[in-house]
Amino acid sequence: MSSSCSTELDIHQQFEIFMQRSLRGMMGSMKQDGLSMPQIYTLMYLYHEGEVRISDIGVLMDVSKAAASQLVDRLAQQDLVERVEDTSDRRAKKIRLLPKSLALIEKGLAVQRQQMGGILAHLSPEQQAIVQTAFRYLMDAMHKPGPPGDRGTRHFI
Repeated sequence: MSSSCSTELDIHQQFEIFMQRSLRGMMGSMKQDGLSMPQIYTLMYLYHEGEVRISDIGVLMDVSKAAASQLVDRLAQQDLVERVEDTSDRRAKKIRLLPKSLALIEKGLAVQRQQMGGILAHLSPEQQAIVQTAFRYLMDAMHKPGPPGDRGTRHFI
């Protein structure tokens, strides 16, 4: 295996472990509030993207528009989201978060930030600056156009 392939594999493995561990607290907090993983994923998508169409949620979750609509219905029944008129197309509806879901998300993010603070406390200021730069590189790369055939879904978590 070449050095670049080995480095890439190492980055993938480390990132997967980091993501799993860093999200554990937030996801656990939101699961305690009775939310499923697809519901949490959808709420976080709305949190980062703002109002979106049901078709956007379908693309995100890789499900049909009907399945995405059912997911949104379950979230609406829990007073977590609402459907609002799309100002650019009156026939279409957009989905947005309600205050109850914002409170659940903020609670989960507070757990995640506390855990991350504990991790960062073990790093020197110089190491923290390196981590910040690395994450900035990753975020910049996420916003670049994808390969041909990419559906254009931006990843946020």
